[in-house]
Amino acid sequence: MIFSQFTKDDIVAGRINQVSSGLFGSGDLQVSQSLFTTSSTQGRQLTGSSPYDVKNGQYYLDIYYSSEQYFAVAYGDYANTGSSQYDNPSYSVPVLTNETKVIYTQYKNTLLQPGDTLFSFASGSVDNPVDSEAIFAVNFSADKFKDQIDPGQIQLNLSGANGIYSFIDDSQIVNKSLGVYNIISGSIINGIPTPYLKNNTVQYEGIGLFYPTNGIVVLNALNLQNRVGINSQIANRAGFPNSTSTNVDGHWRVWIRDFFKALKGTTKLMAVRKSEFVPSTNYFVRVKNREFNYSNNPTFVSDGTDGQTKGTIIYQDLINNPRTYITSVGLYDDNNELLAIGKLSRPTQKSFDNELLIKVRIDF
Repeated sequence: MIFSQFTKDDIVAGRINQVSSGLFGSGDLQVSQSLFTTSSTQGRQLTGSSPYDVKNGQYYLDIYYSSEQYFAVAYGDYANTGSSQYDNPSYSVPVLTNETKVIYTQYKNTLLQPGDTLFSFASGSVDNPVDSEAIFAVNFSADKFKDQIDPGQIQLNLSGANGIYSFIDDSQIVNKSLGVYNIISGSIINGIPTPYLKNNTVQYEGIGLFYPTNGIVVLNALNLQNRVGINSQIANRAGFPNSTSTNVDGHWRVWIRDFFKALKGTTKLMAVRKSEFVPSTNYFVRVKNREFNYSNNPTFVSDGTDGQTKGTIIYQDLINNPRTYITSVGLYDDNNELLAIGKLSRPTQKSFDNELLIKVRIDF
């Protein structure tokens, strides 16, 4: 037998498989945050162009690793605190660019439920939310993280005046699929998320939120200042209303660059694992006891170089008790054209005394 026809029971289509790998490079799970860089072009100050041109980097900073852009960071403020003015001679009065309010509103509309106006962070316990008007956002590039960033497989590290701190999500604790998790103190050890405990209790300190399918981490800027010591000015937001300065760089730019310095200022490793959910079809190859026991391989039959025995079985004991070794499976169309081939992990013996079931999976 050369070909064996599949039946409808042999083919299972519409299956979804999760394929996971590290986010960075060619699949690296961890990278040193000290190697992160920004683009001087993307982050330049406003010039004579429109103050609303987001390409100039006034709203966010793209973060690069090994010359590739992997995520962006931004500062958002519900009250628009820290936004800059654009003092252009073409305008009779300075133009408020409203960067911080735009950022906060964008993430609020994308991530929160209708009717929610502020981000709330678990403080003291998972059931005790505390609102915050000031956020830092870490937004991973969609083309990098594919379908999701895996819960329990993300670690961010921040360095500030109070020391170096590591944060993970609480998916390994709450064990639920809500599309959002809390950010807590902890680290990933040998691939296992490990919360930092105090009196054998996980500490909810109002640090942040993690949205796996959006690839976004939202951090409470005020609590981070108290916990890490990123920038003392953030805690005094009331001292920096909208129009205190005509400096085109703006206070928000100071704050977001200090946040980037907190990311870059540690030698610890950021860990991020991504997943892609790939549709697949499974083909069950059923090799019955009477099938595929003979072979045309030159080790099995004579090639006829002696001019007499071409096509005959070389070893007499294989005539009545043949044994072959299956090494690969080929899938063919109705015209007997090879479409795909799969290799077994090792040769598997086949004879009249045994049957095999081989599953071939094709991901699309």
